[in-house]
Amino acid sequence: GNVLKVTTGPAITYWNPANKATGNYTVKATFNEPKYMNLNNHPHPYGIMIAGNDLGTEQQSYLYCSAYGNGRFIVRGFGPAPFQVNGPKPTDSPAVNKAAAMGEPVTQEIAMSVKGDKVECSINNQVVGSYDKSAVVGAGKLKSTDGVYGIRFAHNTEVFVTGFKVTKP
Repeated sequence: GNVLKVTTGPAITYWNPANKATGNYTVKATFNEPKYMNLNNHPHPYGIMIAGNDLGTEQQSYLYCSAYGNGRFIVRGFGPAPFQVNGPKPTDSPAVNKAAAMGEPVTQEIAMSVKGDKVECSINNQVVGSYDKSAVVGAGKLKSTDGVYGIRFAHNTEVFVTGFKVTKP
């Protein structure tokens, strides 16, 4: 149907090589964690991946924005080594929903957009991070903001994904 259930062991990124976006675009989906921290004893994130190139190789590059059920988010990339965009640790944001308690549900709408010379991460329809392309594209970072898009999950998560799509302005 319209729902993708994802239960992870190790951290993983899912993509379909046919799903490519170029120029200006937005990739978004809704992530429902029905039982916050159901498979772990601390928060783990999930979210949107964009700009995938050479995926599945040692030279892969991509960027992701992920939310945690505790009101935090993280923006990171691989190019091909990991690189931090919004700092070394997850960032608190009032835009990110918090579960009432462990085992309670939490839902996040997560989007990544490329608009001109900016890359943005939005959570629950609020921009939580806006970055110049020059901060994410270049040596040791992304090859381009054009590329494959998908979804990213940390280890030990159980999440339902709906509304996964790309739009062009």
